[in-house]
Amino acid sequence: MTVEHRIRDDRSTLARLTEGLYWFVIIDLALVVTSAPTIAVWLLLEQDPSNLPLYAASAVFALPAVSAALWAWRAWAEDPDPVPLSRFLRGYRLNLGDSLKIGVPGLLLLTILGTNITYGDVVGTGALNIAFVVLAAMVVLLLTRALSITSALSFRYVDVLRLAIFTLLTMPLRTLALVSLGILVIGISLFLGDYAFLFLASVLTCVLQRSERPVIRRLREQFTATTEE
Repeated sequence: MTVEHRIRDDRSTLARLTEGLYWFVIIDLALVVTSAPTIAVWLLLEQDPSNLPLYAASAVFALPAVSAALWAWRAWAEDPDPVPLSRFLRGYRLNLGDSLKIGVPGLLLLTILGTNITYGDVVGTGALNIAFVVLAAMVVLLLTRALSITSALSFRYVDVLRLAIFTLLTMPLRTLALVSLGILVIGISLFLGDYAFLFLASVLTCVLQRSERPVIRRLREQFTATTEE
C-alpha cells in the first residue's frame, strides 16, 4: 500500500468516526428535546408510589421519540446521510400515530400492574406480586418489540401485536438480547443515576436498533415484499 493510499484510508476512517459521533450527538439532542416532558417529570417528581400514574402518563412523550430514533438509525444503516436531524424528524412524523397506538395501552397496563404491586399488601393481592412483576416484564418486552416493528414496517395495530408475540417466542436469542438490554438500562439507572440517560439515549437506541435488525429482516422477508417507509 502506498503512502497516498494509507493517508486516504486514514482520512476515510476519520471521516466515518466523525460522522458517527455527529450522529450520536444530534440524535441524543433530538431525543432529549422531544422527550422533555418525560425527562422533567422523571427527574423532578418525587419518587413516591402515589406518583406512578404521572410517571406513566409522562412516558407517552418518549414513545414517538424512541420510535423516531430507531427509524433514523435504520435509515442511516441502509443509506448513510449527513443530516441526522432530518431523518429523526421524518421518523417522528411517520411513526407518531402508530407509536402512540402501541404504547399508550402498554403504559396503561403497566400502571395498573405497578399499582397492584405497590399496594398489594393493602388490597390483599400481595401474594400475586411475583406474577405481576413477571407480567410487567413481559409487557415491557412486548412494547419494546412492537415499537421496533412499527418504526420499520407498516402493519395494522393487531398485526403488530401478533408479530411482536410471534417473534418473541420464535426468536429466543433476540428476546434474550432485549432482556439483556433491559438489565443494562436498570443497571445504568441504579449505578449511574437517571441523569445518565440524557447522554446515553442515542447509544441505547442505536444498540436496540442493531439488536432488532434480524427481527425486522425476518418480518420483511416473510410478511412484506417491500420496505415500508
